[in-house]
Amino acid sequence: MNILPDMTDNDSKNIKYSITKYLSMREHSCHELLQKLTAKGYNKVLCEERIAQFSEADIQSELRYAEMIVRSRVAKGKGEKIIRSELSQHAIAPELIDIAITEQGIDWDALAIQVAEKKFGRKPAKDWQEQQKRNRFMQYRGFSHEQIRAMKSMR
Repeated sequence: MNILPDMTDNDSKNIKYSITKYLSMREHSCHELLQKLTAKGYNKVLCEERIAQFSEADIQSELRYAEMIVRSRVAKGKGEKIIRSELSQHAIAPELIDIAITEQGIDWDALAIQVAEKKFGRKPAKDWQEQQKRNRFMQYRGFSHEQIRAMKSMR
């Protein structure tokens, strides 16, 4: 007797095809794949089983996904805090987040300077309000207070 009477072999094959299609375009987290598949109307339990099979075969990897997000966000000038937050929202384990960020060897202070110079140029803030505006922008980009202070002292 079939445990999931409304699911057929065809549904299982469609789930496998969909996962393969998604992963062929770019890396996806398990959480992201599950959201996309359940939005298509597939059974959540069956989707979780299929995603687990892809993970066990190392076709889907949370670490590769985290590394891809870190590289992409650093290239866009995002700070460590916002990257960690985004990865947490995708249900990536904190240990994997640490590994992905550490492996990239990012100099966050240098990145903060680069982002600030691109946005504001090399000239210093003319007054306290201007400095606060810059600080808010850098915080919005995900840089810590220490990185913002280091950016101000190095400029």
